Amino acid sequence: MKEYIILFFLILGTLFILTAAIGLLKMPDVFLRMSASTIAATFGVASMLIAVAIHFGTVRIILHVAGIIVFLILTVPVGAHMMARASNIIGLPMWNKTVRNDLEGKYKPDCHGFRSPSEVKNEEKDIKENQNTNEVNHH
Repeated sequence: MKEYIILFFLILGTLFILTAAIGLLKMPDVFLRMSASTIAATFGVASMLIAVAIHFGTVRIILHVAGIIVFLILTVPVGAHMMARASNIIGLPMWNKTVRNDLEGKYKPDCHGFRSPSEVKNEEKDIKENQNTNEVNHH
């Protein structure tokens, strides 16, 4: 019975990693490729590590596997997020059917940071006030 459980997790991991590979090949832009590969590959590796933990079954191996899985879940999405931000900053094109870019107009090249939501709201408020002032002056 133990072998079937191990086989299940190995096949599950293989399918997740295959999905990640297909996502890398088929997705139209770097942002979607990163999303597909990050999620699927993380679950694929975690599934295979669970199979390893079940196979060996010692407390030491199980603790190592648990630590590796936690480390993967904490670091892989953060790394993908940082790469996506860098890709956005350098201007890599988004898929033409992308609905919105939440970082558009928020990057400040002078300090290599992003405008906070309150800064963006204040700028939008200033723009509206200027437009209203211009409309009043033209009439």
